Amino acid sequence: MSDPRHYQVVVVGSGPGGYVAAIRAAQLGLKTAVVEKDELGGTCLNWGCIPTKAWIVTAHLYEQIKRAKEFGIEVGEPRINWGWLLERKQRVVKQLTGGVKTLLQGRQVEIIRGTATLTGPHRLTVAPREGGAVELSADHVILATGASATMPPGWALDGERIITSQEALELSHQPRRLAILGGGVVGSEFACFFAALGTEVTLIEMLPRLVPAEDDEIAQTLEREMKKQKIALHLGTKVEGFADAADGAVTLTLAGGKTVAADTVLVATGRRPFAEGLGLEALNVARGDRGKIMVNDRLETSVKGLYAIGDVTDIKQLAHFASAQGKAAAERIAGHPAQTNWRAVPAATFTSPEIASVGLTEREAAAEGRTLKIGRFPFRAHGRNIADGELTGFVKIVADRGTDQVLGAHIIGAKASELIHVCALAIAADLDAHDLAQAIHAHPTLTETIGEAAEDAEHMAIHILRQETRAAARPPGALA
Repeated sequence: MSDPRHYQVVVVGSGPGGYVAAIRAAQLGLKTAVVEKDELGGTCLNWGCIPTKAWIVTAHLYEQIKRAKEFGIEVGEPRINWGWLLERKQRVVKQLTGGVKTLLQGRQVEIIRGTATLTGPHRLTVAPREGGAVELSADHVILATGASATMPPGWALDGERIITSQEALELSHQPRRLAILGGGVVGSEFACFFAALGTEVTLIEMLPRLVPAEDDEIAQTLEREMKKQKIALHLGTKVEGFADAADGAVTLTLAGGKTVAADTVLVATGRRPFAEGLGLEALNVARGDRGKIMVNDRLETSVKGLYAIGDVTDIKQLAHFASAQGKAAAERIAGHPAQTNWRAVPAATFTSPEIASVGLTEREAAAEGRTLKIGRFPFRAHGRNIADGELTGFVKIVADRGTDQVLGAHIIGAKASELIHVCALAIAADLDAHDLAQAIHAHPTLTETIGEAAEDAEHMAIHILRQETRAAARPPGALA
């Protein structure tokens, strides 16, 4: 057998963690290869972040067109063309995955197609789809294999009636009745999307609230808004069983005996780190709960020279966090200092309305024994939001009363996913609530709401009356 092809770095997986790690390693002068068994870009670009957002922007535009009269525009009744929606989504995906290929090739990163298995701390075998095997060796290996959807016991996919988020993006037609199992990020996003397009949506969640990682007030507001969208919510409810219905649909039986009929059931009950079949057991790589790969603060596993990043580590299942880890791992391998302060990682959920957060929730901060001060500012009291017709939502700032340190920020409403980065930067830079309040924001812009929320933490917000004084006064006026 010939000697294996040797690289300084081999990255397994080309999602937002893997391809970023490979590019950074190449930028730092390391001979690098990336192994991918499926499509470049991983789940994020092909079946997750990007295609779902391509659909969600369609839903938002559809809702805006239906509201056109409010803005002084006369239009006919809009209609969804499902085929066009699928085509646009695929064009967006193709453009971005093609871009990843161009970036990798432009940095002389070798792309090796196939399924990788570790055969030693520094050796891999890659099995291409067409058969055969390719032997590789590497000074360092970075595992970036991501995560895959979990299925409850007794459930099996069929691609049309029982699906995960991946199959949902390939449905041949818009379902008339959709049941969603799981009220986390994925389930809630799909619920809002399909409801906006006119599908009859039922969402079932075992926990007593939606989006459990978010602040309590955010979850409560989302629940209220989803009910306004006529999404049937069954919270704190288990599915006891399911059966085929006479019309070819599915009948779900909930705890307590209630039944739900659906043409399609979308299972969104979580994602599990994808670490099976990699050869980890033979190398005694330390694993944690749900099979995640354990890493130290250098992102190195229990085996020297073997690193892991992204969803397979299950620290935070976020595409941008995987990218940050990918850069850090490559920089560490190249002998450079790397950013590993992960306390200011923002998250965004593209429901209707959007949710975004960074840092600690109020509950988490209180559990640490801190004395808190909370600032809030409602979008309905802000001039730009009123002009935009986007009155739902608010900004919430969580700060330490003693030190004034910003501990967390939580936003629900229009453009929340963009606004949150002001607060993420504040936390990363160790700014305090006073700094946020003193920053001058251009008028009229949405970021003014962040400054007002920070001022409200000191009972000094200009354009609202605090809760204790509102009962004796008229409603707060809008920003002029």
